[in-house]
Amino acid sequence: MKQIATVILLVISFAISPAFAEEAKYTCPMHPHYIADEPGTCPICGMDLVAMESGGEEEAATGDDSDGARKAITIAPETIQNIGVRTEKAEAARFGTDVRSYGVVTENVRIQHDISSRVGGWIEELKVTAVGDEVKKGELLFTLYSPDLVSAQQDYIAAIASGAKGRISSSAKRLKSLGVQNKALEEIKKKRRKLQNVPFYSEVDGIVSHLKIRQGTYVKSGMQLAVIQDYSSVWINVSVAEKDLGFLSKNMKAEVTFPNLSSDTRTARIDYIYPTIDEASRTGQVRLVLSNEDGVLRPGAYADVSFDTVSVKRLAIPSEAILRSSTGNYVVVALGNGRFQSRPVKMGVHNKGRVQVLSGLNEGDDIVVSSQFMIDSESSLRESFRKMQKMQTPLSLLEVDKNQMAMINHLVDAAIYIHEALVDGYALDSNMLMPAIKLNDHLMPKFRGTKLQFVLEGAEKAIMEAKDSITDSETQTALANLIRALKPWLFEGKPQYYKDKGLKLFMDHGTGNLWLQLDEQPANPYGAGHAMLQEWPDKVDAQIPEVQSAPVGGAHAGH
Repeated sequence: MKQIATVILLVISFAISPAFAEEAKYTCPMHPHYIADEPGTCPICGMDLVAMESGGEEEAATGDDSDGARKAITIAPETIQNIGVRTEKAEAARFGTDVRSYGVVTENVRIQHDISSRVGGWIEELKVTAVGDEVKKGELLFTLYSPDLVSAQQDYIAAIASGAKGRISSSAKRLKSLGVQNKALEEIKKKRRKLQNVPFYSEVDGIVSHLKIRQGTYVKSGMQLAVIQDYSSVWINVSVAEKDLGFLSKNMKAEVTFPNLSSDTRTARIDYIYPTIDEASRTGQVRLVLSNEDGVLRPGAYADVSFDTVSVKRLAIPSEAILRSSTGNYVVVALGNGRFQSRPVKMGVHNKGRVQVLSGLNEGDDIVVSSQFMIDSESSLRESFRKMQKMQTPLSLLEVDKNQMAMINHLVDAAIYIHEALVDGYALDSNMLMPAIKLNDHLMPKFRGTKLQFVLEGAEKAIMEAKDSITDSETQTALANLIRALKPWLFEGKPQYYKDKGLKLFMDHGTGNLWLQLDEQPANPYGAGHAMLQEWPDKVDAQIPEVQSAPVGGAHAGH
């Protein structure tokens, strides 16, 4: 209970902090365009006014919606001390990235010895009888009776008896080509008599991992008889995420931990990075070579692998400073004098408790690494209220400068141009519509989150429909959608401006579709329906006015 009370007191201290109350403004939740310097009631609806975001002009100067940063907030020194705010500087550090994965121990095929028959015959004496038998170099494995080997031995013995060196050499080569080893060849030469059953010896130390013969088995030429595996060295095949493969290179060190060996950790090196990616798991294979002199690492065993990637200099901050949300990653920056600002950041690699910052911070920035959640929550609440207020602001109260007004008028010009194309019967030129299509790139950063955003988005969509239209009916639908999108701006935003320009808005009585034109005499682009002039409103307020229609006597479609 004591901890809960402490948290409540901290939250209250945020709310009543003199720094927060400094230069406070108040507004009505139902009429956000009304702003007062002191608390009280709304003169429009009588609701109690609520505090707006503090900081006045100083806050507005530090806030920048274009980069996603929230407005700065000010916290009293005693509050900073109470909540235990701690900061660290963003600074360059040398580190790689954490690449961790799992692997499976397999045999090192480079030290694997295959035994195959080079001649047909029968296994007479088999010394290794099962998989797992350990053998030493020079140890007898089996003997083989083969008529072909008997005949070749007789030729060899005859060559020795003749003393002809050339014949002896060719006979010896024939026996070797049939698989007879030097040890057996020396025995034949010494005794000068054939061996009925020719012995075959192990050429390496190891363990029999495959055995395909039994005593008395008939073998054919080319048949694999056994495999002797040396386990003094093993491979570990590691599955690495596709995105992490670029950080790895041949001969790079890796730490391998074996859970079945009481988390025994050993050092290995990358022997090979396979050039393919598994389509199902989106992983690549990396092969490690690891010494196994004690023989405790068994093929099939599981291994945890951590790669020691190349260290480079990166701008980094402690990992605990990152605030993660559905809208992105944020950090709280201490601006000095008790002022803090939440900024979006783009993160890079992680390693050893630090994370690389690709954008959003500069070297030397003070980053809050404790209690940043409380600061960011306060900033987020104020930001949400500001956006809500911005969204509720009537179109008539939006500040639009001369250049922005000229860009918005491109949308109106597009509506007039589409109308003229329909009534005059010529095809739309897409180049004439391009200025209206591209202007949102300039206007949206300023008016995103306002009612004008929906006007701009709806108008752009309708103009794209007109650009792609191939029939008159499609063009008519696009024109109707464009005027429908523009209507809130025309009637609620700047109606007097367009009235002074002599712009006329007409409605087709049959369909209710609207169009704009400059001529007094209506020209209906939707057909021969009755045209009705729409009167511009005399007064604009926060609510959409009800538009009164006045029929134009005797006006029909025509141009």
